[in-house]
Amino acid sequence: MGWAMSASGYIPVDRGDRKKAYEAFNKTIEKIKEGSSIIIFPEGTRSEDGQIGPFKKGSNLIASRSKSPMVPITIIGSGDIIKKGSARITPGSVQVIISPPVEPSNDKKENEAILESIRETIMSLHR
Repeated sequence: MGWAMSASGYIPVDRGDRKKAYEAFNKTIEKIKEGSSIIIFPEGTRSEDGQIGPFKKGSNLIASRSKSPMVPITIIGSGDIIKKGSARITPGSVQVIISPPVEPSNDKKENEAILESIRETIMSLHR
């Protein structure tokens, strides 16, 4: 998996090192401004039980700073194929639902509401 992430231009985020995390943040904004699309998993991790956790604010901040829309994508069934912490792959189906783009705001409170509405969209599709 590591080689595939590296080949695709994966930008690692070291959450334990604020300076490195900020460098990753800036590199991500640079890539978007160069025309790249990025994928962010806003929970920051996979859940053990498949429940959708709270979203971190980084994706919204990146969208706002780069003036780029966010496209909510709901992934259903991947947790049944590869359990968190396991390397074992079990055959199964995955459903991917792409929702309409959502424009970020320059207003912090409004961005919090936008992020929560994206989370609600994903949760409702996941049900």
